[in-house]
Amino acid sequence: MQDLQATIQMVLDYIKGIWIKKRFIIMSSWLIVPLGLFLVAQMPDVYESKAKVFADTRSMLRPLLRGLAIQTDASTEIQLIAKTLLSRPNLEEIARNTDMDIKASSPQEFNEIVEKLREDINFNSGGRENIYTISYTGQDPQLAKRVVSATLDKFVESSLGQNRQDSDTASKFLDEQLEEYSQRLSAAEQRLATFKKQYGDMMAGSGSGYYQEVSNLKSRIEAIDLEISEKSTQLQSLKDKFSSSTNIDNKSEHSNIATQYDARIKQLQANLDDLQIRFTDKHPDVVQTREKLDHLVNLRKTEIEELMTSVADGQVASGTLSENAIVQDLSIAMNNLDSNIASLTVRRQSFKEKLDELDQKLDLIPDIEAKQSALNRDYGITKGKYEELLSRKESADLSRKADMSAEEVKFRIIEPPMVPLQPTGPKRLILYTVVTILGFVAGIAVAFLVSQLNPVVVSANALTELTNRPVFGMVTDIHLEDVKKRDKKRLYVFIASSVVVFGMYLLFMATEIVMETTPLKLLERFL
Repeated sequence: MQDLQATIQMVLDYIKGIWIKKRFIIMSSWLIVPLGLFLVAQMPDVYESKAKVFADTRSMLRPLLRGLAIQTDASTEIQLIAKTLLSRPNLEEIARNTDMDIKASSPQEFNEIVEKLREDINFNSGGRENIYTISYTGQDPQLAKRVVSATLDKFVESSLGQNRQDSDTASKFLDEQLEEYSQRLSAAEQRLATFKKQYGDMMAGSGSGYYQEVSNLKSRIEAIDLEISEKSTQLQSLKDKFSSSTNIDNKSEHSNIATQYDARIKQLQANLDDLQIRFTDKHPDVVQTREKLDHLVNLRKTEIEELMTSVADGQVASGTLSENAIVQDLSIAMNNLDSNIASLTVRRQSFKEKLDELDQKLDLIPDIEAKQSALNRDYGITKGKYEELLSRKESADLSRKADMSAEEVKFRIIEPPMVPLQPTGPKRLILYTVVTILGFVAGIAVAFLVSQLNPVVVSANALTELTNRPVFGMVTDIHLEDVKKRDKKRLYVFIASSVVVFGMYLLFMATEIVMETTPLKLLERFL
């Protein structure tokens, strides 16, 4: 609370100090306000001409030609043209079209006119609405209208001619590039054809590379070797099985081989079994039957041995053994395996010869393939570029035809440029007020500064702070009445001065508002 009171007291002391030095307010207001009012009144009238135009970028052809023709963003192009409208060449052309260059007697003066145009022409865009505003402020209303008209015409002409100019330039460039790439493509095709004629018999088949072909051949040889090994193992297994099945000492297996004695042996065996049931082994009938059975078995073995000898000599089909189903199946399987092994051996030999041939060309094939790859790569790149340029050329032609059939941008004048009848500036009412406030504020600031540089004690507290000693009392001036008269006189002078200054401000304001002119011009009319 004490800090707030101290702050309030300090502010009051500052105000008292300013009031004591109020003569500086009087001097400042009389120096600044009349001079400022006079200068504002002397400022020439300026006139502003304005035009509004709407750039309609909507087109029915745009959705129809999507994907078929090259389409540019019309809105973006319009915005780019708007940004470059106030470039040096355009401003010079506007100055010539409005006859402003007639006033220039030297290149330096013409340059000043162009730079003044850059400052006075205001070009604003309305964002997404594509509404553009062109305005110009100058002292001549007729000139303001001409400048806005010339700027508007330049903006429309630049926008309409930009698409056709870009289309012609693109088409010319594409034609030149197509001709160049056509020649390069023909040369690449000729080089590739010559290379194939020269090294056609040494190039790897099916487009595979040399090392890939070698790897494939080795893989095939390894696969054939594995298959030969497998079939050889199978053949040996069948031979072992065949030998086992035809072994005459194997009584459990030789019965599978049919001979001419099988039926008689089977009959005698049945008779022997019947006799052994009725008689002992020493019975004459039993002994005789066994002897006959052994004799037939020996004859069967002898026949089997003869058949086995014919099998070993390759004469399986010339005997009874060939009519046996198991032996015949084994023989067919072995013959098939022998044929497969022979076929695989021939195939392996063919692959081995091809591999040996490629090994002989080991030093030559990589160079040939490298050259072939380089030629194919060059040909592929050139052909791809040529086809891409040809497609772009077709799109460019279609786009140019679409531009010729209908304009992509249509301009609609919303507000045409007019000759302004009333000045739009300067804003004298605001300037009068600013000058008047500035005169008094400057005086207050000077009074405050002087009161701080040459302080005057205005209270006991100020004296205490200045001397760091307590004040026990105050003594009034013995000429108090004279002091009061002097202060009252100064107050009257300050009030009269302020009223006069403020009256001047009101006079200028009233003349401007009521009569729409300045006191100086009004005085000139009467004189």
